[in-house]
Amino acid sequence: MFGLTAEDWVQMLGAAERGEGPPVDWGLLQRHADVLGPVQRASDAALIRARTVLIGLRWFYGLYMLHGILLPDTPGLAALRARIDERGLGPYLDHVISVSPTPRQFVESLMACLSPILDELYEALMEQLATDPAIFRIPGDETGVVGLGETWIRTLREQTRAESGRRGQAHGAAEAPA
Repeated sequence: MFGLTAEDWVQMLGAAERGEGPPVDWGLLQRHADVLGPVQRASDAALIRARTVLIGLRWFYGLYMLHGILLPDTPGLAALRARIDERGLGPYLDHVISVSPTPRQFVESLMACLSPILDELYEALMEQLATDPAIFRIPGDETGVVGLGETWIRTLREQTRAESGRRGQAHGAAEAPA
């Protein structure tokens, strides 16, 4: 990241953590952390492609994260998540993708999307989507996105009722006479 090797990071951050001298040369990071330069040097075509990748990855990342809040799993959604996970890029996308970025975050995200790693991920996800465009179809349910939405709402309601029941039992147990 920022043109620094893993060894550079280990040396810089390890020394800072341990309070070892000489002081960490943060100038090395500053020289390599130019976020605006790569965007300014990119061609118009590269910037258009980076914007396409950024917008596309936001959509895929949204689907990736919705699984964490009980979006029902489908084979298509699982395949998309697997493409991200097999590359170990979930945490990286978590850092790069911002729903409402500041101007600096936008430039940082755009710069990240100039990289071949995210471009390749975007292409792999688009290929997976082309292979299975019915990503919202639950096996055995032909209603597609409607069925998925109904299942998701039902699951959220069941979880809410179950949690309310657990809290009620815990509250009742705390008030019960000894």
